[in-house]
Amino acid sequence: MSSSSDIDAQVTLPRELYQAIIQRAQVHGNSLSQEIVALLTPLLMQIPDELEEEFAAWEAASDEDWLSTGEMLASLGE
Repeated sequence: MSSSSDIDAQVTLPRELYQAIIQRAQVHGNSLSQEIVALLTPLLMQIPDELEEEFAAWEAASDEDWLSTGEMLASLGE
C-alpha cells in the first residue's frame, strides 16, 4: 500500500486473528496490509439497508439539533 491516497494506520490485533490474516496473506501473495484491505473492502461495499437507514436517521437528528440550537441562539439575541 504505497499509493498517495493511502493513510498509514496502526491497529492492534489479537494474536490468533493476526496469525489467520498473515496465513491468508501468504496464500494470496499479499502483505498484511493488502490482505486486511482485501478482507474489509467487500464488507464496506455491502452496507446493509439498516445501516444506511441508521446513518440517515443520525444525519436527520443532527440537522434537527443544529436547527434547535440556531433557534435558541436567535431567541437569546432578541
